[in-house]
Amino acid sequence: MSNRKVWMPTKARKIKISDFEKQYISSQCQHLAEILKKQFIKENPDKRFNYLIDVYTKWYHNYLYFCEKFKSEHPNRILDEFEMKFVRLEYKGNDKFDFSYFRHTGQWFLVSTDLTLKECIEMIQDNPNFQPVS
Repeated sequence: MSNRKVWMPTKARKIKISDFEKQYISSQCQHLAEILKKQFIKENPDKRFNYLIDVYTKWYHNYLYFCEKFKSEHPNRILDEFEMKFVRLEYKGNDKFDFSYFRHTGQWFLVSTDLTLKECIEMIQDNPNFQPVS
């Protein structure tokens, strides 16, 4: 048997988010989603193109996604409706989040780490790059 030592990377410890924290975070972010709906959903959209019909939040494990739903009525459409995620908040514990947005390249881009929920919401409100496509 060999005494050779091999370096093994350690896995990052997953933070377990409580149901109470999840509900609180969801309510704060859903309030912002309602504001974005009023701002970006058009009353009479041009139906020749895909148009925005909903903005909402969705959890997947420790990630909270801001999503936009589009509708298509073009005769050659592939789907009637489809979803796009545009912002991802990764819960890190103790009101800390990693903030990422979905780039045109199809990849998530990490913008900042260890932000509070309030700072994340302000970033979405203040920067058009982190808002729904209109």
